[in-house]
Amino acid sequence: MEDPGFFPIRKLAIVGLGLIGGSLAIDLRRLGLAAEILGYDSNPEHCTKAKELHLADHCNSVPDETLRDADWIVFAVPVQSTEKALDQFRPFLKPDILITDTGSVKAPLQEIMLRSENAGYAFVGGHPIAGGERFGPEAAVESLFAGKRFVLTPNEQTRKAPLEAVRRLWTEIGCEVIEMDAHLHDRIFASVSHLPHLLAYATIQAIADSDSPEALEHSGAGLKDFSRIASSSPEMWADIFLQNQQPLLQRVEALSTCIHQIGEAIRQNDKQQLVELLAQAKASKDRWVQ
Repeated sequence: MEDPGFFPIRKLAIVGLGLIGGSLAIDLRRLGLAAEILGYDSNPEHCTKAKELHLADHCNSVPDETLRDADWIVFAVPVQSTEKALDQFRPFLKPDILITDTGSVKAPLQEIMLRSENAGYAFVGGHPIAGGERFGPEAAVESLFAGKRFVLTPNEQTRKAPLEAVRRLWTEIGCEVIEMDAHLHDRIFASVSHLPHLLAYATIQAIADSDSPEALEHSGAGLKDFSRIASSSPEMWADIFLQNQQPLLQRVEALSTCIHQIGEAIRQNDKQQLVELLAQAKASKDRWVQ
């Protein structure tokens, strides 16, 4: 394998050619960060589309011999699919390959990579804070990650050279790269990402299940902005919710408490309490969310 700090990477494989994996492929080629890009996706239609879009130099729906001398492999698949994909691809990986990922839940995969069958590999967990409601290879766009944060989640077993290589790669792509403990990452993103997606889906379904589901036809800008993320991939978000189950359920309980407090203030015609609750939320939003 080339020096892990060397760019362009001689041969890099991406498993999962959707919005994240496809956009990464575009930027790797555009910026000259990988000399050869191998693409893999279990959906044959995604492979066909990825070939049409020239996202990779080689595409297949299963691992193959072309993978055997790859220097890097990036898993950009739904988080619950990563373990299965890793098992499927492991027989084709050379011992000194650098393994990284783009999943939005970090602790479960970190634990998987500590198992004996994986412990010899250089692994660096990562999460680009970027995305959108579109999915599949057609959703891939140039510069999706530019100006966005990328979270590295190293632990005491993470080797320095691969860590710095992954940091440099995402820096070259245009990200602000930070480090975070994997369990802290999962608690934080249960709050700021996973809960809002759950709430968007639930809000739309609550309206659709009402006596007037046609009300959705009259949505204004507020609901449209708020519910945009409910157009994201249901399979992907179901995986995320289940992989980050306990941190997310804690946030769901906190949300239920907040909704109950607001509902009680409305039921009691208690404007003062209602204003106080809304003002607390507004102050927190104005302070932390720009």
